[in-house]
Amino acid sequence: MKYAVVLSLTLVLGFSVLAFSAPNTRISLKADRAPANVIEGTVYDPNRNPVPDLWVELQNDFSTTYGRVRTGASGRYTFSGLGSGRYVIKVYTTGTPFEEQSESVEVVSLVQNSSNTIYQDVVLHYRRGMANAGIVQVTEAVFVQDIPEDARRLYKSGVKDLAGKDFQKGQDELEQAIKIFPDYYDALNALGCNYVDSKEYQKSLPYLIHSIDVNQRSFTSFYSLAYAAYKLDRLPEATEAARGAAILQPNSVNSQLLYGTLLRMTGSLDMALTTLSKAEKLSKNVPIAEIHWQLALLYNKLNRNKDAADELEVYLKIDPNVVNKKQVQDLIQRLRSKTT
Repeated sequence: MKYAVVLSLTLVLGFSVLAFSAPNTRISLKADRAPANVIEGTVYDPNRNPVPDLWVELQNDFSTTYGRVRTGASGRYTFSGLGSGRYVIKVYTTGTPFEEQSESVEVVSLVQNSSNTIYQDVVLHYRRGMANAGIVQVTEAVFVQDIPEDARRLYKSGVKDLAGKDFQKGQDELEQAIKIFPDYYDALNALGCNYVDSKEYQKSLPYLIHSIDVNQRSFTSFYSLAYAAYKLDRLPEATEAARGAAILQPNSVNSQLLYGTLLRMTGSLDMALTTLSKAEKLSKNVPIAEIHWQLALLYNKLNRNKDAADELEVYLKIDPNVVNKKQVQDLIQRLRSKTT
């Protein structure tokens, strides 16, 4: 006879079911000591265009991995909860025409118990002979509009200011561009995604919805809308937007993970299993702990305790420094003891 052991997310991990932020994926890292510093930045292609949906790892000088995140729709990444020390930011570029890139960053706390934010952008370089190959995994359908010159100038200035971390000025300029040309897709998408990046989810909604109304092939708008709706606990809308993102970019690990998670949360368990299994296959070269956590939750819901325990084992193997590791190990034992 099989028994179900309910996985308590709050008890075990103490953080959100979606352990990624998208479009700006974030991982809160354990620091050995205060202060809790932050490293963040944007990944750009050689033409200074932000590159979304790439994996970024934070390592120390001995190549020990502290965490792994995925760049969001605006190419941004964030690592938080860091102590003082030297770190290496490594960008993985599988499936693109770019070379892998690493940057060294030193975090120094000059004032006791203070926290600092270090900005480190990463500019990628083309592999030899790949300068005209384009970006394989993040391309969207080309969308052409006849834009008034005043609006175009404000958009370019706004995007530049956002990349330079002058967020208020950049947002204001994008707003002005939209007032001049209300259906300006690039401005609507950029402003909506920026609000998601800054966790202003409610503000992002009208811009992302309007962006999709204008361009129904926009992966970044669908994906960002799905994540914003999830954070606002609007799960039906989040699920539908995530479905759109998964259709537009079926090989995006992030879109499959988000869609599968939302399907699980809304009770579509068979579809969730198919979608999360696809996310697992897509991430084979760079395993993602969160996928296995989601599969464990799903298998537990299906009363498949052995499979749930197996997924938690993989979860700990990928992320051995997870918060409350001991409780996860105890949970694995409980699941295995109920498997007969």
